[in-house]
Amino acid sequence: MKISVVGTGYVGLIQSVGLAEFGFEVVGIDIDETKVKQLNKGKSPLYEEGLEELLKKHVNKNLTFTTSYEPIKDSDVVFLCVGTPQDNEGNADLRFLFSAVEKMKDYLDEKYRVIVIKSTVPVGTNRKVKEFLKGYNVDVVSNPEFLREGIAVYDFFNPERIVLGFEDLSNKKPIEIMETVYKYFKEKNVPFIITNWETSELIKYASNAFLATKISFINELAKLSDKVGADIKTISYAMGLDKRIGDKFLNAGIGYGGSCFHPDEILFVDFGDGLECMTFKELFDKLSKDNKRCVKVLSVNKNLKLDLVNLKLITKRDYSDDLIVLKTSMGREIKITKDHPVVVLSGDKIQVKLAENIKEGDEVILPTGEFGNNDVITIDVLEEIKNTPLIEKTFLNNKNMVLNEFENIRTYLSNKYIHDVKKSGTVKAKDMLPIRSILNKYNYNSNRLFTVRSKSTTIPSKIKIDGDFARLIGYYLAEGWISEDGKKNGAIRKRIGFSFGAHEKEHINDVKNILNKLGIKYIEKIRNGSHSIIISSKLLAYIFEEVLKCGNNCYNKQIPPQIFNSPSDIKWEFLKGILRGDGCIVKLNNNKNLVIEYGTVSKKLANSLLLLLQSLGIVASLKRCYNNKSTTLTYIIRINGLNQVKKIGELFGDKWSNYKKITDRYKRNIKPIGYKKFDNYVSLKVKSVEREYYDGEVYSVETDNNLLISSYGLLIHNCFPKDVKALIKQFENNNIEPILIKATDKVNEEQIKWFFEKIKGYYGNLNGKTFAVLGLAFKPNTDDLRESRAIKLIDMLLDSGAIVKGFDYVEKARENTINMYKLNKSKVFYGYNLYVLDDLYEAVKDVDGIIIATEYDYNKEDWKKIGNLVKEKVIFDGRNVLDVKKVKKLGFKYYGVGRR
Repeated sequence: MKISVVGTGYVGLIQSVGLAEFGFEVVGIDIDETKVKQLNKGKSPLYEEGLEELLKKHVNKNLTFTTSYEPIKDSDVVFLCVGTPQDNEGNADLRFLFSAVEKMKDYLDEKYRVIVIKSTVPVGTNRKVKEFLKGYNVDVVSNPEFLREGIAVYDFFNPERIVLGFEDLSNKKPIEIMETVYKYFKEKNVPFIITNWETSELIKYASNAFLATKISFINELAKLSDKVGADIKTISYAMGLDKRIGDKFLNAGIGYGGSCFHPDEILFVDFGDGLECMTFKELFDKLSKDNKRCVKVLSVNKNLKLDLVNLKLITKRDYSDDLIVLKTSMGREIKITKDHPVVVLSGDKIQVKLAENIKEGDEVILPTGEFGNNDVITIDVLEEIKNTPLIEKTFLNNKNMVLNEFENIRTYLSNKYIHDVKKSGTVKAKDMLPIRSILNKYNYNSNRLFTVRSKSTTIPSKIKIDGDFARLIGYYLAEGWISEDGKKNGAIRKRIGFSFGAHEKEHINDVKNILNKLGIKYIEKIRNGSHSIIISSKLLAYIFEEVLKCGNNCYNKQIPPQIFNSPSDIKWEFLKGILRGDGCIVKLNNNKNLVIEYGTVSKKLANSLLLLLQSLGIVASLKRCYNNKSTTLTYIIRINGLNQVKKIGELFGDKWSNYKKITDRYKRNIKPIGYKKFDNYVSLKVKSVEREYYDGEVYSVETDNNLLISSYGLLIHNCFPKDVKALIKQFENNNIEPILIKATDKVNEEQIKWFFEKIKGYYGNLNGKTFAVLGLAFKPNTDDLRESRAIKLIDMLLDSGAIVKGFDYVEKARENTINMYKLNKSKVFYGYNLYVLDDLYEAVKDVDGIIIATEYDYNKEDWKKIGNLVKEKVIFDGRNVLDVKKVKKLGFKYYGVGRR
């Protein structure tokens, strides 16, 4: 049998190599000439474990690729696997599919062929394709794919089901051909779903929508839990114990969003101001409050060079199982779920393996290269504080500006005595907001901002992040702090300080020169061998803490987003400041060799510094340890290798002159150890794969290219299967309010009404009719009647004049039902039109219909006996629990929920 596969993307390429592995002669067809050439060389454009091996095994043997549709002439089966992206309105764009069908027409003759649509298409598409091919000797088959990214090859050979949709199930010819194509799966006893076109198409969408519903439901519920103080973990666990739901129901099951990150793992996020180091939990919490902003995360481009891509989705779930801890050379590590796809290097090719299948010696990837805008950034202080309480306390002084522009600004002044403004040259900062264009006429260094009338400390209205200020930021992260204290009058004072050793004259003078250049006053304190420079300024503290997001103590510091967005020369100036402040040059091997070290207790600072170095081509190692009996984990970043040490050593200024001679005496160029270098990335070897039991929340993300940079700069695969996330994204793209829980409740209420109308529709008038309602509690094996569907149904029946005979296997449930109706006289007189019986067979005696309301296993009962007891053999199965064939054979009419 000869097979053509049109489209060699994610689905088509895997379909092609899979069918070739089964022994078929396969031709892959694609309009991309470059891709076809690569495929014919055995090079796969996709990162899937085992894909390239299969490709190389069969290419140019029983598998070839071409841009021509001519091979369709000789094909018995043609698989259509072209893309069906969303259009601007969120609908599937079928242009590529119908374009392929149109091209295919030229090669269809009188020979019979089966056309198989494997692309994800809306309901009705197979029927339209058949109409499009009217007059041709073809049958069209719907065969949706259910592949999981990262393990798609495995999924192809180990499907959970094969779904096949046909126009006419009495036409056995296409069914037999498809069973021949998938004979391998038949022999493995994989379930085959043989159905019509529409059902097959809807199975695909229903599967995706159901997973999206589960994810959305638990996330919506988490918001309510947070609001009322409930524990979503306990709720999820408790829900998972319900057999109707199960733990896999909430956790999305194998293949549906199961792969996730530990909440404390890192990713690098850009909200528009530059790259910010965040944990997965922090990002989720932030976007839960504000998900309307465009978010990018650090990933790679097609050449594996660092680059930014769109974040499409983030979610969380509960997890109770082993996590995999991958530890690599150079001290990198990451903690992920067992089924998380990991990007690994095999030779010079990229593959993806599940975390639990990673072995010692496997190579993971550390991408390099600069990214982002790389523009010089200027901080507009007024813009940054205009929506904060600081604006009410901030003044602006520029006497020349006030004198020259007084007539233009006077109408905006809120001062009681506006001529005082002219004398002092000082205005309220908020008064200048509507006319800020006036300020642009003057040097921003002359527009001075302050919060204390005495003007003891002022800062420029704009601060340019040039090399000097970048160094100041570096000094702050290494040696700086922010303190807050109160005055006698209740006012709060904020101070920003830098502390050096008294001997570090070069660094002290550098900081002072930068502050002097900015016109910022400071005081100096020298005692016990330390030299501190202190600035009392709420505004400057706000800039460092909130705008630059530097943190305010040694535990929460990180590199500002703005530094990542700056040109490379400014990044190097920043490194000068941070390394001079807290870096050290260490002699090794009897003073024959050098390494450079930087230590911090901030995990975010360690991550962001490693990444910054990585982007500049410097690959450092990382060591975690507890120093001097400390209980706080310290991160030590170490730079080795002659070229790297010399490049970084020069940043230390005068201090480097004491060490440069050692590098000059190196007898050979010692290369860094622990990694292999390529053009745009380096590879690290996995040193150990450990398992660690974890019970808590895990987080999943989805990006444009399915890849992201995570903790310590490692390239990692994302989590979700694409169809599910695409479906969720449709809701988000259309700005639909997430009202799923409300909708779920509404559907629940409407469902019982719908089922009641089905009963009413059968009889017409229910008045005087007698029904046996089997099951009274809200679920089996309980006596709890709260939210019981059976009780709601009984009430509707009674209101319609029917007589109800209730039964439940649990005695207490029967008692509670009797007591409830006896107490509520307004509802019914118990014993007149409502009876609760202890025996099921007594309950069904002489009834006009049997209603199953609770999901017990009623198949064990004697339905032949029941048939002899009832007045009319009619069953309304509200739980779809009965063996339909069995009861129909006994003469019962059966009505289920979506089931006949």
